[in-house]
Amino acid sequence: MSVEATRSPQRFRWWSVPWPVWLVAGLMVAGLLSLSGAYGFHGDEMYFVVAGQHPAFGYVDQPPLTPLLSAASVAAFGVSPTAVRILPALEMALVVIIVGFIARDLGGSRRAQALAAATAGVSGYLGAGHMNTTTELDLLVWAAVIWLLVRVLADGDRRLWVVVGVSAGIGLENKDTLLLLAAGLAVGVLLCRRWDVVRSPWAWAAAIIAAVIWMPNLAWQATNGWPQLTMASQIAGYAETNRAQVLPLLWLFTGPLLFPICIAGLVWVLASRTAVPWRPLGIAALAAMTVNLIIGGKAYYAIGNVPLFMAAGGIILDRWIARGHQRLKTGAFSAAAVASGGMIALLTLPVLPVADYAKTTLPATVPDVANQIGWPQFVAAVDEVVAGLPPAQRDHAVILTNDYSEASPLILLGKGLPPVYSGHNSYWSWGPPPAERTVVVHVGDWRPTNWAQYFTDCRDVAHIDNRLGIDNSEQDMPVTVCTGTRASWATMWPALRTIS
Repeated sequence: MSVEATRSPQRFRWWSVPWPVWLVAGLMVAGLLSLSGAYGFHGDEMYFVVAGQHPAFGYVDQPPLTPLLSAASVAAFGVSPTAVRILPALEMALVVIIVGFIARDLGGSRRAQALAAATAGVSGYLGAGHMNTTTELDLLVWAAVIWLLVRVLADGDRRLWVVVGVSAGIGLENKDTLLLLAAGLAVGVLLCRRWDVVRSPWAWAAAIIAAVIWMPNLAWQATNGWPQLTMASQIAGYAETNRAQVLPLLWLFTGPLLFPICIAGLVWVLASRTAVPWRPLGIAALAAMTVNLIIGGKAYYAIGNVPLFMAAGGIILDRWIARGHQRLKTGAFSAAAVASGGMIALLTLPVLPVADYAKTTLPATVPDVANQIGWPQFVAAVDEVVAGLPPAQRDHAVILTNDYSEASPLILLGKGLPPVYSGHNSYWSWGPPPAERTVVVHVGDWRPTNWAQYFTDCRDVAHIDNRLGIDNSEQDMPVTVCTGTRASWATMWPALRTIS
C-alpha cells in the first residue's frame, strides 16, 4: 500500500477512518469489559461513587464530573466494578479512534491511520481503561482538544475553536491538568509566530467559553478555601519522586517496544517541513511537560499529549513499511505490538487468576492492581468486629476510618453497619458523627495524627487479612474499638481533617 499525499482535513468527513481503526477500538472495549469484574473495585473508584452521591460543584481533591458520572453509573447499573468501568473503557476506545482521526488529518494514509490506532490500542490507554478515575476522561479530553487543534491550525474551520472551548471547559470540570496544555499551547503559538491564532477572535472565544464552563467549580473552590491548592501542595511534596517517574512512565505508556514510534512522531512534528502547521502542538507538549516537572506534578499529568505523536509516528512507520519488505516489516510491527500490549496487560489488567497473581511480584510492582483485591474480606472483618460489640455499645457505635479508601467500601458493600465517617479529603466536609455515637470502630492506622488521643480507651481487636497474602494498602491494617470521647464530635472534628 502506498502512502497517500498530504491532504487538507476539510476533504474528509470527520468520522471517516478505515475499518481497522474501529476494530481496534471495539476489541479494546470488549477486552476491558470482559476483565472489568475479575478482581474488584479500586478504593478511588468507590470514593468517587460516594462523592457523587453527595452532589456538589466541586470536591476537596477534584472537580465534580467524575464523581457525578460514577454515581450515575452505579444508579443505572448497580454497585459493581463493571458498572463504573463501562465509561472508562468507552473513553479509551474513543482515544484510539481520535488517534486515527489525527493521523488522517496530518496527511497519513489509511494504513498509517490503522498503524497509529493499533499503537494506541496496545499502549497505556489499554491499562487506563480498566479503572474509573479522573484520569480517563482527562486523557480523552486532551486527545479531543489536540485533534481539534490539528484541524484548526491547518487552516481549518475557525469555528472549531468554539468546540475547543466547550471541550476544554468540560475537561476542567473533571481535572485541572488541562491547564498544562493551555500553557504549553500559548508557548507554542508564540514561539512559532502564529499571529493568526493570537489575532483570532475565535481563539479568544474558546478561552472565554472554557472559563465560563469551569466557573461553577472555581466558585466552589473559592467558597471552600481553595482546598485543591492544598491538595496540589501535598502532591508537590513528592516532587522528586514524581519527576523521577516521568521517563519510565513515558516509556511504558507509549509501549515498552513501540515507544520509538512516538519518538519518531515527535521528531517529525518538530522538524519536518510538512508538519509546520502543527509545530506549535509539538512545542506545547514539551512546554507542558517542562511546567509539570517544575511544579512537581504527578508523572502522568502531561501525558495526554501522546496521541499527536502516536498519529505522526504512524505516518513515519507507514513510510518505512512502504520502502520495501512490507510483509516482513508489518510482521515485525505486529509482533512488537502484541508483545508490548501483552506486557502492559500483565502489569495493569487482572489477566491472571487471583491465586496465581498472589504468587507473583506484580502486587509490589503495580500497587493499583493489588489494591483491587480483598474488599469482601475487608468489609467482613469490620462487620465481625461490629457484631462482637455488646448491644449497648453497638447501638451507639460509629465507624471512623483513616482514609476514603476504607470508608467507601464499607458504605457501598457493607450491610447493616453503623454510619461511616472519615476526616479524609471530602469525607471531612460531609460532617462529624452524631453526638450520641460515642463508641468508635476505627479502621486503618493512626496517621498523620494519632486520633486515639481523643478517646479514653482504644484497643486493637482485629487486623485486615485478604487471605491471599497480598501486601496491598489494607493488608494487616488494624481495626480498633475506642470508647469514651474526651470532647464532643463538633469540638474534635476540625482536628481530624486530613487532605492528602
